[in-house]
Amino acid sequence: MMPDDLMEVNIADVSITNVGFALFFKPVGSTSPKVVPIFIGPLETYSISSALDGITPPRPNTHDLMINIFKQMEARLLHVVINDIIGNIFYARIVIQHEDRILEIDARPSDSVALAIRSGCPIFMHEKVYRDAAVIIGEEGEAAETGEKPIISDENQVEDRTDLERLQEQLQRALENENYEDAARIRDRIRDFKQEN
Repeated sequence: MMPDDLMEVNIADVSITNVGFALFFKPVGSTSPKVVPIFIGPLETYSISSALDGITPPRPNTHDLMINIFKQMEARLLHVVINDIIGNIFYARIVIQHEDRILEIDARPSDSVALAIRSGCPIFMHEKVYRDAAVIIGEEGEAAETGEKPIISDENQVEDRTDLERLQEQLQRALENENYEDAARIRDRIRDFKQEN
């Protein structure tokens, strides 16, 4: 039986953003504009995108290999759970049934999702993770934090936009220099700024 605080999510989009590649998750059946973006590397993006598109590589990649190992061991991937976010890092677990045992294994969300797509199992997210990380994608692809209007469409926030624009310029420079760690930190400062103002 699944805990009450889990919601099933699906991948609403896989795309490149101003801070790199991202998976956008949305609760199944939801009409809300809120999504949870999780930023991933280019190799993981390729693995997930190719699985979504039904492309089978001529030789198994790491995720295909893991699925093949599960099959040979007669194990079954039941589901994956994106279960926590600490700072800007998401955490996940894969849940496997092997004979009469249920095993939960810590994993990166990108690997968990790549395996879930290949096995056809559901992806779940803790409600707290959704509440803490969901954003509304506004005009021109800008992400506004939950509960906030997109800053670019609010003329009453002109004074606040000066500091925000400065942070966004720093973010752009970090991205141009491919300094993704700094970009992630600046993105978090932008999020905190929007929550405070």
